[in-house]
Formats: sequence, C-alpha cells, structure tokens
Amino acid sequence: MGSNQARFKLKIIAGAAAMMWLPAAFAFTPFTIKDIKAQGLQRLEIGTVLTYLPLAVGDQLNEQTSRAAMRALYGSGLFDDVRLERDGDTLMIVVKERPAISGFKIEGNDKIGGDELKKSLADAGMAEGELFKRDLLSEVQQELQRQYFANGYYDVQIDTEVKQEPNNRVNIEIQVTEGKATKIKEINIVGNQAFSKDELLKAFQLKKTNWMPFQKTDKYSKQQLGGDLEALSSYYQDRGYLKANISSVQVQLSPDKRDLYITANIEEGQVYTIKSNRISGDTILQTDFLERLLSTKSGEIFSRKLATESADRIEAALSDIGYAFAEVTPLPEVDEEKREVALNYVVRPGKRTYVRRINFAGHGDTHDETLRREMRQLEAAPFSKSAVERSRVRLTRLPFVEEAEVDTQPVPGTDDLVDVSFKVKERAPGSVQFGVGYSGSAGFLVSGSLTHTNFLGTGNRVSFEVNNSQISRVFNVSWTDPYFTNDGISQTASVFYRKSESVIRYSSGFNSNIVGFNLTYGIPLSEYTSLRAGFGIEETSLEAYSSGTSDEVLQFMRDNGSRFSTYQFRTGIARDTRNKTFFATRGSLNQFFVDASLPGSDLGFYSATYRSELYVPLPFKFIFSANTNIGMVDDYGGGPSEVPPYEYLFAGGPRTVRGYNDGRLGPRDSLGFALGGQLRTTMQNELIIPLPIESDQKSTRMSLFYDIGQVYLRPSDFDVNELRTAAGVGFQWFTPFLGLLQMSYAFPLNDKPGDNTRGFQITFGSGF
Repeated sequence: MGSNQARFKLKIIAGAAAMMWLPAAFAFTPFTIKDIKAQGLQRLEIGTVLTYLPLAVGDQLNEQTSRAAMRALYGSGLFDDVRLERDGDTLMIVVKERPAISGFKIEGNDKIGGDELKKSLADAGMAEGELFKRDLLSEVQQELQRQYFANGYYDVQIDTEVKQEPNNRVNIEIQVTEGKATKIKEINIVGNQAFSKDELLKAFQLKKTNWMPFQKTDKYSKQQLGGDLEALSSYYQDRGYLKANISSVQVQLSPDKRDLYITANIEEGQVYTIKSNRISGDTILQTDFLERLLSTKSGEIFSRKLATESADRIEAALSDIGYAFAEVTPLPEVDEEKREVALNYVVRPGKRTYVRRINFAGHGDTHDETLRREMRQLEAAPFSKSAVERSRVRLTRLPFVEEAEVDTQPVPGTDDLVDVSFKVKERAPGSVQFGVGYSGSAGFLVSGSLTHTNFLGTGNRVSFEVNNSQISRVFNVSWTDPYFTNDGISQTASVFYRKSESVIRYSSGFNSNIVGFNLTYGIPLSEYTSLRAGFGIEETSLEAYSSGTSDEVLQFMRDNGSRFSTYQFRTGIARDTRNKTFFATRGSLNQFFVDASLPGSDLGFYSATYRSELYVPLPFKFIFSANTNIGMVDDYGGGPSEVPPYEYLFAGGPRTVRGYNDGRLGPRDSLGFALGGQLRTTMQNELIIPLPIESDQKSTRMSLFYDIGQVYLRPSDFDVNELRTAAGVGFQWFTPFLGLLQMSYAFPLNDKPGDNTRGFQITFGSGF
C-alpha cells in the first residue's frame, strides 16, 4: 500500500448486534498493524485501552482477531460503544466512555439512613467514583425496595433520575416515598400441642399491633422474624424436643399493604432425655474437674441451652490456662427407640496461646501506664479469658472511663501468640461546677467544685469543694493517689472545715465549727477485697444558743465542755464485685468500717458501719437491688456520754426510708426536734425497671421500692416492732447540670402517731 493508495476505512459497529459477528461481516483485506491510536477518550489514557486490547503493533488484524479485540474491550466494562477503524496501516479504536458516578442525592429516606442506603447501592454495584451502568438502575431500585421490605415498609416507592454533569460524569437522584410501616396484625403458630400459643409467643420479639401509640415491636422485620423463629425452635429444644422443626413459614400481606399476617408451622416431635455425658478428645484438664462444669445431668430432659452452656464452661476453663481458641462441641448420639441422648463433648484445645502485646487506644492524654496497671492479663503470660475480661471491667470502673471494649487477634505468622487490644471511651475527667441543689435534711444548697479524676493523665484525683446550705458551710480539699505504691496501695489526704447551725434542718440548734485532716490508705488484699487504714485529727468548738438548744445538747456541753481535740484511728474492710461503680447492674459491695478515738483525745467514742449493695440481673432487663446500712456510735463507758451530738445518726428520707421526712424518725429531744440516735438500721429494696428511652440504663433509672428502717437512741433499744416501712416508685437521672436528680413517691405502710410522713421527695445537685 503506497502513499498514493486511497485511504480505506473499515467500521465495525458495536452494540448488541455487534456481538453477533458473522464471517460475512468481515469484508476487508487483513492487514498488519503498524500503529494503534484511540479516539473518544476523556478520562482514560491510551495505556488503559491497550491493557485490555489483545493486539499489538506487528499483529495481523483479521476476522478472528477483530472479534477477540471487540470482545475484550466490551468485557472491560469501561465503554458504552466501541468501533474498530482502519486508517492506512493504523488501527483506530473509537470509543464512547461510560460516565463516572459523581455522587448520589437521596431524599425522603427518614426510616433508613443515607449511609445505609449508599452501602446497599455499593453492594448492587453503584458507588461514587465507579462507572455508571444504566442496566443496573433497575437492580438498584429492587435492592433498595428489598431493604425497605426487610424493615416492614411494603408501601415504599423508589424513583430514580440520572442527571448529566460536565467531564462525562453523572449524578444519580433517588426519591424515596416510604409510606407507612406495615404492622403485624396476627402471629399464628400451627402444630403446637405441648405448649400454648401465648406461651410460645413470649419467645418472640415481634408482637402483633395493639393500642399502645409508641409500640415498635409490631413493625415487621425479616431479620427479626428469623431471630424469633430461631428462638421458637430453641424454646422447644431447651425442653427436650430435640427434633422440633419449623417446617414452613407464611408471611401474608393485606391488599392495602398495611397489615401483615405471620403463620409458623411447627413439628414438635417427641421428648428426649439424657442417657449419659462423656468428655472426649484432648481434654488437657482432669476429666473429673471438667465433668463438674457440666449442666446436663443423666436422666434429665435434654436441653440444647444447657449443652451449649456446658461446652462454653469447658472452653472458658481451657482459655484460662492459655488455650484461647479451644473448641468444645456437644455431639448428641440419639437412640430413637428409647428417645434418649448420649452427649459426647468433644474437646479440641488447639495450641497453648501466649499474649505478645497489650495495646490501648482512645485514651487521649491518659498515660499508658495509668491503664496498664489495671491489667490482670500480663504480656508474655498464657492467655486467660477471665483475666482479660476482669481487666476490661477494671478499666470501666475508672472514674474517667465511660466504657471499654477488648479485641483479641492472632499474631500473623504464628499459631501460639495473640495481641490483646483495649479500646476505651473516656468521659471528661475534669469538671468545674457551680449549681444549686435541694435536700430535705440540708435545705437549699449552693455548691461549687473543681474536680479532676485523672490529673495530668496519672489517674490521681484532686478536688476542691465548697457547699453552702441553709444550715452549714463546708470546705474540703482532697487528693487521692490510687497507686501510691506499685502494689496498688492507695492514699487519700484531705483537709476540711465545717460550720453548722444544727446537725440537720429538723434537729435542735447549736453552732459547731470543725477543722480536720484525714489521711487514709487502701490496701488490696485480693482482686475484690481491700483493707482501709488511716487516722484523722479534728478540732471542734460548740456554742449553745440562748434559746433553741435542747437539754440533751446542753447536758453534753456541761459534762464535756465546748472545745475538743479528737484523734481518730480509722480501719475497715471492703469487698466489691460490682461491674460498675455508678448504676451497677450486677455484683455486690460489702463494707465494714470502724472509727475510734485514740488515747489523748478529749472525747472517747467509736463508730461502726456496715454497708451492703446487691445487684441481681433478672429476665427482660429487670434488676433487683438491695442496699443495707447499719450504723452504730457509742462511747467507751465509765461516765457521762462522750458521743458528741453531731455524731448522732438520723433516719428518714430518700437515702434511708422514703415516705418519711428527712431525719424525722426515732427519738425526739426536749424541744420536740429530731434527736437522732446511736443505732440506725435501714434497707432499701428495689426492682429496677428497664426504660424504653434508654436501653443501657447509663444515666436514668426507674424502680419500685420497699424501704424499712429506724433509728434508736441506744443500741440496746433495738425493737423490730418499731421498724418503719414504706413502698412506692422512684426515679433517678444523672443530669448534666444538676448532678444526680432523685425523685420518689412513697406510701408509708406502718406509720404511727408522731411520725412525720411525706409522699413526694426530691433531691438534686452535686456535692451532698
């Protein structure tokens, strides 16, 4: 082909018909390619085209190679149209690029978030920056509809519009008309003989619609239905029906798509009992020890739940000695004739695993060591599941940590090493507060405080507090180092000044000024138990009023004077297994403290206090709590009473016995005011009710309560018949500005003449 040869151009038209090449369609003379050029490129480079082209300079273009080239270029998915043209000995590739997706505009989606919908689009093959494929639009609409259907919105309508933008880009606009959620009109179970329908439906989270306006469980969800059907199957299998099977499920929609009917067909089968338990495989631990961990017992009805629980216990025991990835599988060997199950727990311990590193994230300015010292799992030690979990709990108990999560990952390239990573979410460790409060015993209160629970990231606590109420002024400065020694001994030092006009608002009046210093050490005895030991010094002065001071106070001052120096030794023991220090949901706290004045003090007296908190989780997120408080104060005897009036104990009010006015239970003085006593015993029992507005109950609580208690002038005066009781409803809310707000309405159950009762009580504010 010389230079004078006429230019010959061959077009092979692309499209659906172009993919059906016939031999007759290649009506030109094959030629050897001396150059390759591309036309129509906007975003792509020629190199990208050549990457997919199975031809190169020097190759021959003929019917076979042209078909292969077209197939490869179309197969790349980059082009809407492709043509091959010849310009002399140059192969011209003429393309029309597919536009790129610049973004999505989604409107009308109130029930499902935009990010969630975009994820569905990406799953369907459409995402920002990807090439736009028009044939996927219908699939996208179907995918979005499926997502809404799965959430109970069967009346949804989805419209799409593609808008062209410069630089061969498109924006996809999606208009969602959600309609109303389809509600469950009825749930039926067919085939049940052993259990009633109402009993079985208790296992369902989904409920049929009722009159309650804020009900959420009547909205259909395919995912939730799957979980409920699994719960139904488990209900049977946990009660001996090993072969129980949900044979079919029908979900029917009403013509107007507003109501939905669910029918589950179940085949119950027969009840099976446990014939025997056996533990096989590489058990590592003694078999008799592992057998004591089993919840399944020979002769009892088979329960899948108990079998799974038993396997979990064995896995936990192995994980505590380093076998982090132990697997225990309960295999049932079924005797159909006798309807018995022989359980074989097969143990596969894997290799013993060691912890390479313990990592922390999310802790901001907190020193790594401040968190690391809470660890009960050590680096280079065998992995222990319980030690890792205890480490996580100890982190959540720190006052500046809101929550902590743990993740255990195998070290790549090894089969016996793991890294343990804790991710903490911190709460603000420092606070400057100024506010007002109210307490029935102290009246209105103005408070100011500067507190930092993680001073300079060390975990030390520093606090300066000022409280000014109707009857007292209190100034307190304290410093706590929770790790005064590396062994975990804590040290707390405080200096305080207290000036008051009476012990409580409703007691006899007298002026008292107390200046003191305390130094206390906490000594850990075990993981949950600690010993308290310390001493304190107080300088006190009393002043009686010309009128309004009771005979009891005046007699104490005649016997002991009005100025005292007191040196006290403080000791006690505490055991704390609560999962949280604030709004705990499980565990207990038991404390016993004794404070005694030392020789050289002007007054000889001692006080003893026992305090207990118990939290028991119940089904359906209910919690039972019982708080007990028994306090006693007495002198060493041998003369007039040396127990100062400001050390007397009082009962009645939100913190002791609700339904009775603050401090108004017990003996009266010569003026008819509350005198207090040397023995107080109270107990508050609560059934904490889950609130739908806050499932985790981190800052609000509502409860039904039953309180009982009384205060007695002398310990020897204790009389069960004098105990006062009350029942009612309570509410607690940890507010951002007022601190802990507590409200209750109580009904005294056995009040007697002279008792001062009050149904509604409220306290709020921090610092009292």
